[in-house]
Amino acid sequence: MYLIIVGLGGIGRNLVDIATKDKNDVVVIDQNEKRCREIAARYDVLTILGDATQKSILEEAEASRANALIATTSDDAANLMMSLTAKGLGTKKIVAVVNQEEHVEMFKEAEIFLFENPDMTVASHLYFSVKRPKIKDFLTVSGGKAEIFEVVVSPESPVVGSRLSKLRIKGGLVVAIERNGDVILPRGNTVIQTHDLVTIFAKAPEVEEISLMFAP
Repeated sequence: MYLIIVGLGGIGRNLVDIATKDKNDVVVIDQNEKRCREIAARYDVLTILGDATQKSILEEAEASRANALIATTSDDAANLMMSLTAKGLGTKKIVAVVNQEEHVEMFKEAEIFLFENPDMTVASHLYFSVKRPKIKDFLTVSGGKAEIFEVVVSPESPVVGSRLSKLRIKGGLVVAIERNGDVILPRGNTVIQTHDLVTIFAKAPEVEEISLMFAP
């Protein structure tokens, strides 16, 4: 893929690392000359020193042929402006970081794929990792109305030895089971075993109760 990454803060630098390791063609835009020099010395990327809200800078980056532009700056107004400009130039996919919750609707109205407040996402993840230690990993979806989470079945769980068809999981659905390194697509006759890593999709209010079924 041909990717344009705007902003060389923490998110932008990590994106460059991931994208180049995956053998993508990467163009980086930033207004900080030192950051541009450092990233160019470390990675095989094209760096452009400039303001990506300016059409001429995006044209220099050949946004018209880019598979995607990812806007990662801490300025929501700038992220929105460059996203709209790139969209007008024909960039196929636009993704933007939205730092302030009150700006989310503007990005949605512009039909720009967004990643909301990364600092709050990290903070929430850390907090719930402490609050719900039995849950191994989780992802919030639908604006926090639902979660996809993983939990390891404990020997004390009442569901051990039960078929999925016999379990009453209110507001949730088992979508995958990892057992001894193999991934199982669960069916009604799938039997839950101790130490299974179970992936569950559930409505947010039901997560606590469902997780306790598998790991009390």
